Amino acid sequence: MPGSSAHSASLRVNPRVARAGHGAAVELRPDTGTILKEEPGTLIWRERLADGTEAVIKFYRRGLLAWCRCRLSAFRTWNEFRALRQLESLGERCTPPLFWGHGYFGRYGWGELLAMRWLPGCRALADVLAADPAAGRKLDLAPLWSTVGRLHDAGLRHGTLLARNVLIRGEGDALEFILLDLPRFHRFPYGIRGTRMARYDLMFLANTLLRALPADDLPRWLGAYGMSDVQQVRFAADLRRFRNSSGLRRAVGLEFNARALLARVRHAVRSAGPAG
Repeated sequence: MPGSSAHSASLRVNPRVARAGHGAAVELRPDTGTILKEEPGTLIWRERLADGTEAVIKFYRRGLLAWCRCRLSAFRTWNEFRALRQLESLGERCTPPLFWGHGYFGRYGWGELLAMRWLPGCRALADVLAADPAAGRKLDLAPLWSTVGRLHDAGLRHGTLLARNVLIRGEGDALEFILLDLPRFHRFPYGIRGTRMARYDLMFLANTLLRALPADDLPRWLGAYGMSDVQQVRFAADLRRFRNSSGLRRAVGLEFNARALLARVRHAVRSAGPAG
């Protein structure tokens, strides 16, 4: 989707709010919206929908073979839509999902998309830390770590829990943390605190925060998450050996796909109980 010509036509989608089923067709106009990100396979923009809702649309272009593969497994926009719905059901702040869709979009080609409600007044935590490290050091990040603890207790793994995937809004005691970008989200049928899945979420988050903030803040964050002193010492030692990378995130994502599938199968078998 390179070049400005990608913006010159409307994009018609049958919105979905579940894995199957269609709603009334919606016509989106990237050309009249505000482009937030454009790469060869990704286009993100903001526009006002026909009902007046300010929305952010994420469109991912897929080759036909990749689109067919997603049909057999799962679309990333469906996984993220489902994740955001589940965060909403827990009362946690996130970018509210509106609908998702996939198919052939004319000159845009084969692809998938996700629409979310635009949240004004938000800044990416990573951008705040990079632009003004001194101001970043004044932020109280303990509530963010408490939120992650609640997600893990509910069996939810974010999957890409990086500073760039956390928005902040407000100031001081009114500061809010808003989660976004969950294509590698997993939900397990049990709490995952203390598991390998939770540890990687925490490692990714701590690693990106400590690029801009002093390590002295780590014990307070881990305490807010709910770690004991002994657990904090062990985590800090593991963190010193940790090396974040996109390849690692992909690898653990595949591992946890398998773990989540096996967990759901075991849970279904146990729920069914003995025959007769």
